[in-house]
Amino acid sequence: MRIGLYPNSSRDDNLCITRRLISLIASKGATAVLEDDLAPEITKTQGLERSSYSTCDLMICLGGDGTFISAVHHESAHNLPVCGVNLGQVGFLPEIDVENLEEAVQRLVNRQYSIEKRVMLDVSCYDAEGKRFAHDHAINDVVLSRGACPRIVTIDLEIENVPVESIPGDGIIISTPTGSTAYSMSAGGPIVHPTMNLLLITPICPHTLHNRTYIADADTTVSLKLQQYPTCATLSVDGRSHYDIYHNDRVEVACSAHAFQFVRIWEDRFFQILPEKIQKRGLVNETI
Repeated sequence: MRIGLYPNSSRDDNLCITRRLISLIASKGATAVLEDDLAPEITKTQGLERSSYSTCDLMICLGGDGTFISAVHHESAHNLPVCGVNLGQVGFLPEIDVENLEEAVQRLVNRQYSIEKRVMLDVSCYDAEGKRFAHDHAINDVVLSRGACPRIVTIDLEIENVPVESIPGDGIIISTPTGSTAYSMSAGGPIVHPTMNLLLITPICPHTLHNRTYIADADTTVSLKLQQYPTCATLSVDGRSHYDIYHNDRVEVACSAHAFQFVRIWEDRFFQILPEKIQKRGLVNETI
């Protein structure tokens, strides 16, 4: 088995955990793979090969949720199954803890894991003439917000070409089930199991007498259009890519034809772990 590694050096001091992981993978008779532009600090190490991830069976990222999302985007051309070692503060996505690293590697090498196909979002931006000027994909969410301008932004929401509502406020989040525990949850959106095939549309601080999330089927196309605004709004895709959106620009979001492959090593305990993660996030914030 060939296992690609995607380390985050800011989360892994001196890449100690990464080096340990390389040794563990080698001890189980597998090969660890790093692309040339990643972790140059790790030079000649037994059991490590510098090669393309296209030669790998799966990928392990080392970091938090942000690192996991970056890893999925990084290897999207190869569509590798991805799992993660949690070196972040909370970590909804990486399910391997440092304490059970050896057991996890053994299960991976023995192929004692399952693959969950998780929804991704396909995002296209069009100008007033209908010309597409941006195209992207999201694992967690797409956020159209007021950006740096302190004024309320009003966004026209359409679902399947049907006008639904004009929402004044700070913006709108369109989230995958995986992203339902991220920004959408903070904005009052529901938490759904990450393997469900749907998308969530949650207003951000709407200046209305009601605040409700719309839940749409995976085959649905959602359209957002910016009403008159003194400057541009900001479209954020997974917090990684950002685009300026102007009056009469249109953002179309749908579930992608391609899912990302999540490696499930342990038994699915999403709703058991969820309260622990939320509580841990609160405790982390109290210590900052």
